[in-house]
Amino acid sequence: MKIRKLNKDNNYNEFLMDPIYSRLIENAEKLKDRIFHLSKIVNLQAYMEGFTFYTSSHYRSTPIDVIPRVITSELFFKISNYLIARSYVLNKFIREIYQEGSNPIPDWIVKTTPYFRPEMIGFSPPKDIYIHVYGADIVRVNGVPFILEDNLRIPSGISYSYKAFEYVDRFIPELKEGYDNRIVQINGLNYLYDILRYVSGNKDPVIVILTDGNYNSAYFEHKFISDKLGIILAEPSDIHIKDKEVVVKTVDEGEVHVDVIYRRIEDMDYLTPGLIKAYLRGWVTLANSPGTGIADDKATFVWVPYLAERYGIRLDYVKQPLTICLYEKENLEKVITQPTKYVIKKREGYGGIGLAIVKDDNVNVLKEIYKEYENFIAQEVLDFDTVVSVVNDSLYETYADMRIFTYYDKVASAVLSRVGIVGSRVTNNSSGGMVKPLWIIE
Repeated sequence: MKIRKLNKDNNYNEFLMDPIYSRLIENAEKLKDRIFHLSKIVNLQAYMEGFTFYTSSHYRSTPIDVIPRVITSELFFKISNYLIARSYVLNKFIREIYQEGSNPIPDWIVKTTPYFRPEMIGFSPPKDIYIHVYGADIVRVNGVPFILEDNLRIPSGISYSYKAFEYVDRFIPELKEGYDNRIVQINGLNYLYDILRYVSGNKDPVIVILTDGNYNSAYFEHKFISDKLGIILAEPSDIHIKDKEVVVKTVDEGEVHVDVIYRRIEDMDYLTPGLIKAYLRGWVTLANSPGTGIADDKATFVWVPYLAERYGIRLDYVKQPLTICLYEKENLEKVITQPTKYVIKKREGYGGIGLAIVKDDNVNVLKEIYKEYENFIAQEVLDFDTVVSVVNDSLYETYADMRIFTYYDKVASAVLSRVGIVGSRVTNNSSGGMVKPLWIIE
């Protein structure tokens, strides 16, 4: 669908809409131009309450697109079943690498990924679970869901889903008329707490969320989760290993024994020396487990359908787009000769970093690919579905995805819908995108 601005009358009916949107369109049309004023109020209030994103050297607002995205509970249920199955596949793959000493995918992937942790070989994590939190990026092409990426190391975004939903519900309740009793209550943080408690082995564990501080781009989320779940928010300097246990410094109680650390930092070796060793000795549980990045590597993504077949797990309903590793010279030549057909991604990239959509024969991008071809994958460009978005004082069609969070065997109904800037398929907040409330309708 061509990206375009609505006409001067902001006629929503110019868009090809799923019938599930019909009442929402009516509600929005009743507001007329007030929708733009209310959008500004929502975004100002969100910024004043600290709903921000740290990037480069400053905090900037996390922009909210106030027109909700709407999906059916049937669609959500089908995608959820798929993601639970995929979570099992990825967990089994990690287990096969570290516990069974077998590598079911090409050796070069595991040998060259920066996320392989040799010290994990032979170690069994509590309950045999490596992936506690899994964020999958989903788009729809003519209504058919496709998965773009698996995010397994330190996936973020569920707090943005909660807050976008809350702000629009608070300031523009008129949009919910006719849906009031049909919108599924959003959840997910309870699933996070449940899985962390389960792997702790205790009924009332001491849980810490580990952050590297308020300059982390997702610090808002770290604090949000700490406040909502009543778990300790700690920085690396607060964590110590002593007498065969891990302790955290607290203001009220001094040093307290820790059962589980939900880590939101990558470089634990430097920031928390000794913590991984304590984990391997069974003194504390870490979530997600170190070493999960081998399944997060975008070269591994290519092999997930094969792995599912290997483990006898069916992945139904959601499609996986054509994705190729450029390590193979034949694939490299395909991309170099027809670069506009592919999205180029660095294997270890995240948050839009290392991603390029080549709109022409961009010499710089092609040079970089040639130089480090083994570090890139290419994915077919998908013309995925668009949504209606408020951008300043106008309505636009925009590309939007969904990041859906799975907590091992449960899927959160708090779904993050991210919206690209007008005309862009890149939806990450760090790339200028917005967040959008998502309603699941019974």
